[in-house]
Amino acid sequence: MEFSRYFLFFFASLGAFNGVLLAIWIYHKRQAITGAPWLSLLLLMLSVRIGKSVAFYFSPGLSKDILQLGLSACCLIGPSLFSFCFRAQNPDKYRVMLPWHFAVWVFVVALIGFLYPYRSHLELWQSWIYRGSSYVWLGYLLAASWVCRGKLVALWSTPSRLAWRDMPLVVLGGGWLIWLAYYTAAYTSYIMGALSFSMVLYLSVVVYSGAGKVKVKYAAQRISDQQSHELSAKLTHLLDEERLFTDPDMSLPRLARRLGVSHTKLSQFLNQHYGCNFNQYLNRYRVEYAQGLLCQQQSLTMDHVAELCGFNASSTFYTAFKKYSGQTPSQFRARNTAKLSS
Repeated sequence: MEFSRYFLFFFASLGAFNGVLLAIWIYHKRQAITGAPWLSLLLLMLSVRIGKSVAFYFSPGLSKDILQLGLSACCLIGPSLFSFCFRAQNPDKYRVMLPWHFAVWVFVVALIGFLYPYRSHLELWQSWIYRGSSYVWLGYLLAASWVCRGKLVALWSTPSRLAWRDMPLVVLGGGWLIWLAYYTAAYTSYIMGALSFSMVLYLSVVVYSGAGKVKVKYAAQRISDQQSHELSAKLTHLLDEERLFTDPDMSLPRLARRLGVSHTKLSQFLNQHYGCNFNQYLNRYRVEYAQGLLCQQQSLTMDHVAELCGFNASSTFYTAFKKYSGQTPSQFRARNTAKLSS
């Protein structure tokens, strides 16, 4: 095996292996990540599919049972991707239906594999199921894109680096890239699907790990204690008294103008004084305000509470609320209502 083939094998197979490890880690963090079990399942299905592709590319005489396992996993990529995106966008809707929806797919795929195994029905698997699984994947990608249409429209109208770090958008974008790599494999190379998975996986890790470098950026430009005290007093007044955080269009530059400082100075202050970025700081205020509304005004719907607090989308509200309170808005309201009535 020449060097280039060694490199392809290493990079593609390492992506599949790391995908399994990442799936386990995400499932372990399921309390902090909305839809984590579905994301873990998606990574697992992709890793099996990628692993099969790598094995088949370098060992064409592979056992038919392994090929069947890989194609079976491919049939489940679309349903798991859609379930994650839907769950991330709608944390409290159809929570029971999604597992049943996925279970039906598992049953159908397992039944076909049992009645018509790959080893004795080559034409069925190599033609119909191979193509069919790609179109099922495509159909669910389109459905997931529709579910995330609000985020996509917002990203198109006001693109920002932080918006690209939104988990459903990263997963959806990665799903499209990997599907395109496999669909165009006839014109490029069969191994491109596996390589694209590795690329998407590692780029995603780089994007998220980049957030930790913000603190280093301002390390040599610390704000004096007096400046920090003045900014803190002004900021507290604007947010506590005028409730600027309820404005869904509030941005770092707009808030900086109200404070009379540059947006870079305000960003530096938030990182130095509070250890967070602008969105994280604003969301803390919004979640605290939402907690008061949930307890005091029982008639308000979750969507209305999200709107009153300044969130652009209900999914963003649910994600931020769970991150800062450790529970969903519905759980928070139910528990606090029970305390008040007892």
